[in-house]
Amino acid sequence: MMMKKRKAVSVLALTVTIISGCMPRKDFKKTSEEVSESAPTEISPEQTLEAPVSPDFSDVGALYSSLGPIPAEYKTEGAMRDGRYWSYLSGQKQAELQAYLAANKAGLDAFIKNPVAANGAPALIFRLLPDVMPHIFSNAKFEAATGYYRVNPSDPLPYGFAFTKAPSAAGGPPSPLLVQVSCAACHTGRVVGPRGNIQTIVGAPSTVADINGYKSTLTQAVRDPAYTLEKFAAALASKKDGELYGPDRILEEKTDRAIFQAAGAGLLQAFKDGLIQRAEYTAKTAGAYSLKGDLRTLARSPGHIDFPIAVALATAPPAEVLADPINNLKKYFPPMAGVADIMSIWQQEKRNFAQWDGNLKNKLTRNLGAEVGVAGDPKVVNFPNALITTEFVEKLPAPSYPFKVDMIKATEGKKIYDKACASCHENEYFMPVAKAGTEPGRAIGLTKDTRLLLTAALRMACSDKTLSDCLVPDNEMVVPREENPGYISLPLTGIWARAPYLHNGSVPTLWHLLSGERPEEFQLNDLGFDQKFVGFNWEIKAQESSKGQNDKPSQNSSSVSSTGNFVVRYDTKIPGFGNKGHSDKDVFNGGIDFRSEPAKLDALLEYLKTL
Repeated sequence: MMMKKRKAVSVLALTVTIISGCMPRKDFKKTSEEVSESAPTEISPEQTLEAPVSPDFSDVGALYSSLGPIPAEYKTEGAMRDGRYWSYLSGQKQAELQAYLAANKAGLDAFIKNPVAANGAPALIFRLLPDVMPHIFSNAKFEAATGYYRVNPSDPLPYGFAFTKAPSAAGGPPSPLLVQVSCAACHTGRVVGPRGNIQTIVGAPSTVADINGYKSTLTQAVRDPAYTLEKFAAALASKKDGELYGPDRILEEKTDRAIFQAAGAGLLQAFKDGLIQRAEYTAKTAGAYSLKGDLRTLARSPGHIDFPIAVALATAPPAEVLADPINNLKKYFPPMAGVADIMSIWQQEKRNFAQWDGNLKNKLTRNLGAEVGVAGDPKVVNFPNALITTEFVEKLPAPSYPFKVDMIKATEGKKIYDKACASCHENEYFMPVAKAGTEPGRAIGLTKDTRLLLTAALRMACSDKTLSDCLVPDNEMVVPREENPGYISLPLTGIWARAPYLHNGSVPTLWHLLSGERPEEFQLNDLGFDQKFVGFNWEIKAQESSKGQNDKPSQNSSSVSSTGNFVVRYDTKIPGFGNKGHSDKDVFNGGIDFRSEPAKLDALLEYLKTL
């Protein structure tokens, strides 16, 4: 699911606050507002003269011994409390990630730079849109509408976008270059780190990547009065060779210039007709039946994908659907919105199932399922890329939490985790939707007929029939769930980077999830991290909201933010976006009422940061 040449992720700088080991315990209870945001510096001799850690704290070393030996200077209560112990451990974990990315450069490059399919927007039209209609397609407007951004303003394509090409017909004219997304477009997160710089998180969900917003923006563009042959021709004439596609694709750019000069009107009209026809079909089917006429999520759905709708649109035969919509919409399309958060994809070797409902079991076809959903056509998916990226994410390490952790509190939190979380989240427990209590749409959305069509589509996309992955039984290709819909409890590795929470991303932080105090609205595109509540800064800025729904429990704990010049809101009142469920303490929390036992919640959150 959604390029810049970039270096492998570097070892993260960790926040350090120096606290003397002889201070009373109460003085170690610093809130995240009090933690320094500066990068750690070399430890001075005075900072290593703390009393050796007492046996009371030996549990810390025992719990985290798998990460390697700890130097003696960190085995003090002060170092465990103030973040230096975790800084060392986190550095080891991040070095492991860096080494993996360096050793698997071909997989990383494919993840970032390879298109998921051989279809998309004509590259020349895409590159000229900022000049023809800057009111829609300037870098800032495009990012606000779609969540996709250019790392450098002069980059030919946004991060996670790639050039591709449809095969030319035998004996026919050459095909123009197209623009399609790569895996990284949707599966790369970002966070403002301790140094104040924005860091990318490979394999994390993007909180703002918006495939629906991208399609809507393109559709808006082709309906704009400025979408004329004359304006595109004038914009093209103003560009020097290499200015559109970059210096490495000058020959392809020249070919596309020639194609446009010969058949520009037809190219523009075909692209316009395809987008408008698709938008109208989507509104008549998913919009009318699944969404009951509420088309907001078809226009914008940042950080989310409605998988059942995407599969129905990609596989259900349009002529059959429209010939008898009363019966065939029910046959192929979901009965309600099935909005789901984009998923993290690291450590796939530890995952028995993929998708929130666990309906894709095989590791290659779970990757192909994402490509089919984006491409809309199994015949054009990039099968070689699926092979490479499936291997890349198999052992991709999870990112290490880059901020301060109180290791003694985290060790206390491990005991609470074992009681409240481990039985489900370390076993990929399948929970029926009624018991989960969360939004049911994603779980019940895939009808039997559409499941069978998806199975056939994945077999078509899995084109190398010598591979055992392409020959698995139907019930492993797509696991039947319609008789007992529900959700899989995922491993919590890297959970800090997977905010917001629940399958539809309806709860901004882990604190809100476990305390039960969940805001009705929150912001999605602030990359600053709330270290106290564990999630991205969520509070809608005062000048952007008059409702004040986020006054309690407090403001964001972190003062560092990155919002651009726009706000992406999450509104739990929109169908499919509700924030109920995962709340019965006896089912989910090991009988602990975290609202009335905040110290236990605090300790659990501290431990979850370390996963």
